[in-house]
Amino acid sequence: MQYAIRNSIILTGLLLLVILGFFFGNSKTVKKRDSLKSTFEQNMQQLENLKATHPDIQDRDLVVKSLEEMEKTIQEESKIINKENNPALTYDYLLDICETFCPGLEFDFLYNKTGKVESTFYNIYTIIGTAPIQTLYTFIYQIENQYLLYIIDSINLSENVDVKGSIPAGSVDFTIVINAYYESDAPEFPGILFRKLKYKNLAYNPFYSRIHGIIPDEKESQFIDTNTCSMIGLTPDKIFLRDYYSRIHVLSTGDKVAYGYLSSINWDEQYAVFKINEVGVMKEKIIYLYSKE
Repeated sequence: MQYAIRNSIILTGLLLLVILGFFFGNSKTVKKRDSLKSTFEQNMQQLENLKATHPDIQDRDLVVKSLEEMEKTIQEESKIINKENNPALTYDYLLDICETFCPGLEFDFLYNKTGKVESTFYNIYTIIGTAPIQTLYTFIYQIENQYLLYIIDSINLSENVDVKGSIPAGSVDFTIVINAYYESDAPEFPGILFRKLKYKNLAYNPFYSRIHGIIPDEKESQFIDTNTCSMIGLTPDKIFLRDYYSRIHVLSTGDKVAYGYLSSINWDEQYAVFKINEVGVMKEKIIYLYSKE
């Protein structure tokens, strides 16, 4: 009996120790949780205060992305200065441009002199030749926009008149002066590749004359000729013309005539205005209902 009482007392004591241990352990966990919760709430409050003070911080990801794109653009559009430069290097570089972007362009190449801007040196070269205007445009564009710092100092162009017919039509004679920059302490860039540039072709040859004499055109001859017609009547929105063969034509604003169209009708002063382009220049032609003579 005494053993049973003793065992019961021992078990009761152990149970009390376990209960007390659980209570104190749980109490610490609760305190730790409450402390973490309080710290979290303080941090959230500080973050809200920071956002209120600096509202743009909410767009951090957008700002970072924008900066990364800007850095990429700068790298793509920036220029590289060579560590050295000489006529042989420049001539090979220009030939590479021709072979890659404008094959068939040929030129004479001359070294002029060396110049300096602060700590940066540059060699001056002259390029002389004849080429189709579009090919020359491509050549100039590539020199100006590729990685290496080559700057065109001057360009002289003149229309080429080839009486023998050995040069393609639309060609021009050109003289280009370029400056090739270099620095002795510049980093080396082996194996520089060309940029993939996007540009538009020339819309027309600026040396091609678009002013000319009257060129007979069968399509235009299908319409009434304002040079040989007369007006026999008009309303605020229509005119009545008699052509060379005494045929009557009724026209409204915008209707086609030979080499042009009816532009407007002046009802008050009884005349019509035509826009005519027979020689490469748009002109106004006025026909009155009653002769002004």
